[in-house]
Amino acid sequence: CEPRQSFEEKMISKCICDAMEGVILLERFPKAQVDISVQVIQDDGSVLALALTAASVALVNANIEVKDLVVGTTLRSFDNSQVLVDPTAEEEHGPLSTISGGAGFHLAVLPSLSQISYLKQTGKVEQTHAKDCIETCWETCLRFATGIRSLLQDSIEESESR
Repeated sequence: CEPRQSFEEKMISKCICDAMEGVILLERFPKAQVDISVQVIQDDGSVLALALTAASVALVNANIEVKDLVVGTTLRSFDNSQVLVDPTAEEEHGPLSTISGGAGFHLAVLPSLSQISYLKQTGKVEQTHAKDCIETCWETCLRFATGIRSLLQDSIEESESR
């Protein structure tokens, strides 16, 4: 018997499903069912971005053909000035998150295709600052993607040498 999902868990599941459905080359698996399960042992913050990225890496590691990696990041903005990339759970959901002018951004990109896979903004922020926040998220995702690709390549090379 599976435990009931909280609202946040359902939202994360839906986001992962929506993001991955557009990335997996389903036509290569016409009769297959791809199940993605993400188990969060401890939420130290940015769990949606990390879950999206982890699910994408797991697909690649399982040799499931995808259009591109999905790489996510979370950003927290306070008073249209202070910006935190990859905030802790307290920074993301705690008392500071209710400050007037605070906003949260969740962005997942397909870095090789230069496409946005998922974007969500919570809270209010000036339009120019929102644009800056999204650009910061985009740049962060591209940096993460470089590191992830390097790790995946190392893993491939290691498995081939066995």
